[in-house]
Amino acid sequence: MPASSLCGDPGRWIERTLDRFVDHYVDADGLLITTLDADGVILDPTPLIADFGDVLPFLAKFGRRDFVDHQIEAAEPHLASALFRSRGRIRLFDNHDWLLGLLELHELTGDRALLRRAQEGALTLIQTMFVDDLLIDATIEWRDPRSWLQPASPFNGGYIELWLELHAKTGDARFLDASGRLAARWLRTDGFRRTGVFHRELCARSSAISRIAGLGATSSARLFKDNTNFVWSLVSLWEATGDDRWKEAIGRWIAGFRAHFLNHGDVFLWLDRNGGGHEVSLKAAFASIDLLCDIHAAGLSTDALPCAVTIARRWSAHQWSSGLFPERPGGPRDHLDANVDMAISLLKLGGYTGLADFTDRARATARAVVARHDSPLGLVQAVDRDGRVRDPRIIVKYQGLALKLALAPDDPAALLADPALLKLLRDR
Repeated sequence: MPASSLCGDPGRWIERTLDRFVDHYVDADGLLITTLDADGVILDPTPLIADFGDVLPFLAKFGRRDFVDHQIEAAEPHLASALFRSRGRIRLFDNHDWLLGLLELHELTGDRALLRRAQEGALTLIQTMFVDDLLIDATIEWRDPRSWLQPASPFNGGYIELWLELHAKTGDARFLDASGRLAARWLRTDGFRRTGVFHRELCARSSAISRIAGLGATSSARLFKDNTNFVWSLVSLWEATGDDRWKEAIGRWIAGFRAHFLNHGDVFLWLDRNGGGHEVSLKAAFASIDLLCDIHAAGLSTDALPCAVTIARRWSAHQWSSGLFPERPGGPRDHLDANVDMAISLLKLGGYTGLADFTDRARATARAVVARHDSPLGLVQAVDRDGRVRDPRIIVKYQGLALKLALAPDDPAALLADPALLKLLRDR
């Protein structure tokens, strides 16, 4: 823990949070569940395995290693070839944080069994989920007609970052080869060539079928998770290879982002099939600031940091007097996890720009998250500008992710000087 945390003095809150994982957030078998109500009744008993990467590294960081080891063991019946399967299917969205969490736990603990498991799962995906050099979203399920087309989301490009970390740790060239193969294929998609940003491919086998299927869709591209994760992977790919293809693609993406998503700082979450943006969102804002800071730090663009400043200044006008940000400008409620990540993003931006206003706003947000969202069973999902609870649910993964605010230092320079901490605090 830093000498002074972003959220102030979190000592008692940390201990209460860690104890709640053991006492309240598990099922009869001791496996973490997904959601509770305000009275502790389980609303969603789904095992948290797909989101272990959002929780277990933070519990390990705070010394709860025995509990973490038990969770990994308890997950075993839900796995095949080291991948989490939901109703017998492999879904890439369900396995990204699972595998990334294994890698982060390996880094924290040195346990090579975790590394071997992550390697096995990642190789299984490479061997089974490529269609025309795109990673498809899930294995085919006859009851799900959409799966018959084998759609592919840009979110799956986030596996490139994971594969490159595995390549660095194992020297296995298959991870580097798969990374270049997947990235190059996405740069050839019609959507990227046309707009400079990444659009869903509704049929990995055929761009013509994908275009036809997209005629009935209201949205064709999503910024948060889809585009942001993919571009983080391009940054990692450039850092690993020095290949100018990836640097040029990032420059093209920034131009596309400015043209389609930026919206004078009120960043759009979605693009429709004609390239028009809709739904201004805190999720889109914090993810953009975070990504643009990392592009700047990698020396890949002189436009990235000014874009991040534009977004932060625009959203500063939306910040409530409590320090929290609404989920949408003028909206009646906030969003727990989005405020956590907005605080981290503003802290980074304050460090890179030297502008104290962003750092001060990050501190105010972090302190308000802990103070305004607190309840007997954890941090509630949403409050309004006056601190009244709008959504009393306790979403378990967000309790783990909120611990970022205790790990982040109060001083942005200290954060930027700690690459391992920056990596642990990243949002993927």
